[in-house]
Amino acid sequence: MASRTFSFARHATKSISTHNINKFTRSWFPTTSQIHRQVTTVVNATNATYPPYLPLFAFVAPKPLVNLVDFTSTEGKRLFRGAMDQGQAESFFKLMGNFSTQSSPALAGVSSLAMALNALEIDPKRIWKGNWRWFSGDQLKTCSPKESVYKRGIPFDEFTCLAQTHCSVEPKRASVGGYNQFLVDLERVTSNPDSQMVVNYARSHLGQQGEGHFSPIGGHNTKDGMTLIMDVARVKYPSVWVDSRTLYESMLLQEESGGSRGYFVLTPGQQINSAASSSTGGGSAANRPLKCNQCSRLCSKKKRSS
Repeated sequence: MASRTFSFARHATKSISTHNINKFTRSWFPTTSQIHRQVTTVVNATNATYPPYLPLFAFVAPKPLVNLVDFTSTEGKRLFRGAMDQGQAESFFKLMGNFSTQSSPALAGVSSLAMALNALEIDPKRIWKGNWRWFSGDQLKTCSPKESVYKRGIPFDEFTCLAQTHCSVEPKRASVGGYNQFLVDLERVTSNPDSQMVVNYARSHLGQQGEGHFSPIGGHNTKDGMTLIMDVARVKYPSVWVDSRTLYESMLLQEESGGSRGYFVLTPGQQINSAASSSTGGGSAANRPLKCNQCSRLCSKKKRSS
């Protein structure tokens, strides 16, 4: 009995010791093949390439010939003080109090319109959240499918259709009115707290990255000939002062439809009457039919023919 017990203990000790030693050796003293795999992994991770990280406001610098002045810079503040002294910053304060950034890269048009409608204190007749009535981009019903709007945004004519549903709008193609008319409208809007202007321009002409864009106008310094763009793409570019003629020229560039870009003068107007509202199931911003006046897209005619 004693011999069998001793034999079993010796066998168990040998087996356990061999297993533990081998496990300990592999854990703390890796073999040559293990070392090679570890070194290869480290080298591959070191040589791997990753997409560049873009910090806030990591935008492409404007062309040297384009004079863009950051709104918060010393010169930007001087231009703003001058605009206030000239009475050409009246539309700024309501606009700034309702400043919001676009929630998606292609939503500059609907975001600019929602911001302007809130600045004009127009009632959307619809609950936004809680008990609050408020315009937001997702409330505005566009002619184009939602997927298309999120991918490409909206053109000049569709902005006109959308704005006409909620306020009085004067769409102005830059190629039609001319630069002098733009200055007249610019001074008229910026001197009136009850009107707003949204411009549709080509970023590339200002030396910025991208093409078509929408943003509201916050002020105009007549003496220096500079206009304040309140850029709704806040993660990409800050608000800037730009030469008024350069801004006008950026609106002359054609969009996909073949027409020039332009600007919109927005003022509170008579909203759709109750009869029209009731026929669509309510008077909310989401249910009102688009008027589609002066629109080359002919969305309403297409819907009637279908």
